[in-house]
Amino acid sequence: MYLYGAFKVLKDSLTAHPAPRNLIRKRAMARLNEKEICVKAPWGNIRGLTWGNPSNPPVLLCHGKLDASSGFRPLVSLLPDSFYYVAIDLPGNGRSDHLPPGVRYTVIDLVPAVIKVREHFKWDKFIYIGHSLGVPIGKFFNIAHPGYVTRMVEVDPVPAHHTWPTTRQGMRKWFHDYYGFYEEKKYAKFNGGPETAPSYSYEKAQELMMKARGLSKEASAHVLERVLVPAENGLYRFTYDQRMKEVTVLPFSGELLQKIYTPTTTPTFCVLAQGMIDYGAYTEVPFVMDPACWPNIDYKYKIVEGGHDVHIDNPSCMADDIAKFILEEFKSKL
Repeated sequence: MYLYGAFKVLKDSLTAHPAPRNLIRKRAMARLNEKEICVKAPWGNIRGLTWGNPSNPPVLLCHGKLDASSGFRPLVSLLPDSFYYVAIDLPGNGRSDHLPPGVRYTVIDLVPAVIKVREHFKWDKFIYIGHSLGVPIGKFFNIAHPGYVTRMVEVDPVPAHHTWPTTRQGMRKWFHDYYGFYEEKKYAKFNGGPETAPSYSYEKAQELMMKARGLSKEASAHVLERVLVPAENGLYRFTYDQRMKEVTVLPFSGELLQKIYTPTTTPTFCVLAQGMIDYGAYTEVPFVMDPACWPNIDYKYKIVEGGHDVHIDNPSCMADDIAKFILEEFKSKL
């Protein structure tokens, strides 16, 4: 487990690396009263950030893999202040504790994090906003525990739509792609603990994140503040659990995913990044861009220019649409 005190050391040390994100952070903190939270779970602590008044209707935000709650700050800073926003660091990410050694991370095994947060706040109803891996986590929570999520916002939900041929050969490939984890060398690497992770200067860590995720320097700084811990000689280590690099998704075809997802009765707004459409991420799941395939709800979607993390780099391209969608929850009850 990571010691929370280590992050204070990191926070103080990062003052030597001022970035434009400080202005966004100060504005968000001033307008929405940003605070740190900690939720107890059987495996450890789930940490995160909140913005707004706890007496307002709750919105839970879940990020993708190898990410952190602070990546939602640019988007939340543009959303209505009439909600209480809770963004968590998923287990094995940011400042949250890792799952116990030896087990795999799967999309299903991350659903209990949502369960524990809901129980902690005693929410009867809440709006859910997920990005990337956060989307299937929310979808499977909503399937397993219907009635709690009143509206679902899906920001570039690529991992929710990974597909596999429903054949013996497809199942074989799926197994070897994900469960090679138990090969001796790979197992040792993935379960080695944070002290075995490489160390970098802040500048090098930022360069790696910008290159891997296509983020601007300003956008990457939002995430870096929660995913680095001090190491020796003025260097830093990423806090990510190495096992998060290969989160297992279920071996479903596009046809099966349509049968599972589209009968939902939870109003859904989906934001798709043009860059991922061009990459072919949604080729096998055309129902994502066809509202007629969703018989029980007024399904909406929007295509925005940009890459997978466009909500950090350019949140203004979707903020007004998301705001309108979540506010409809209350207009419909007037």
